[in-house]
Amino acid sequence: MRLGKRDASEPWYLHLLRSRLIVVALGTVILVLDYFTGGAIQFPIAFIIPVGLASWFCSVRLGYILAVALPTVRLGFAFLWSGPISQTHVIVNLLIRLAVLLLIAYLAGKAARLTREVKLLKGILPVCSHCKKIRDQENNWQPIEGYISERSEADFSHGICPECAQIHYPEFLGRAHKV
Repeated sequence: MRLGKRDASEPWYLHLLRSRLIVVALGTVILVLDYFTGGAIQFPIAFIIPVGLASWFCSVRLGYILAVALPTVRLGFAFLWSGPISQTHVIVNLLIRLAVLLLIAYLAGKAARLTREVKLLKGILPVCSHCKKIRDQENNWQPIEGYISERSEADFSHGICPECAQIHYPEFLGRAHKV
């Protein structure tokens, strides 16, 4: 969802989190804080926030981009700071951060996708007491199978319970028991 469209039932902060600009700006703010605090204070753990938010609310691709860009930019900072840390340690730290952030982007994206796939039926469903059809929002009556299939991942297969078989098909039950 882009910044221009907003679902009325959605809280305002979720609308902001779906904005790529907001997520990238958050990553940039963390990078700036990291730069100005120097090499002694470690902000890279905060890279998890924009990577996770981007993967969950925007797209996994943006999460992957941030997962690579943020530690890579920080690598450039490490060469600007003067300190006792060796280049080998800097590169190893970069690789660890890349691995962790890419994994977080993947897992957050997968969790978001799975969460969106789950569809719920909620509220009170008006059901005809005779034919069991359900009335939808447009006041149309639909068979229960169609209504639920459209709004969930459920599929239906039909059978007959023993009580209905006895009431509606007693002649077939009589033959089945005799065989």
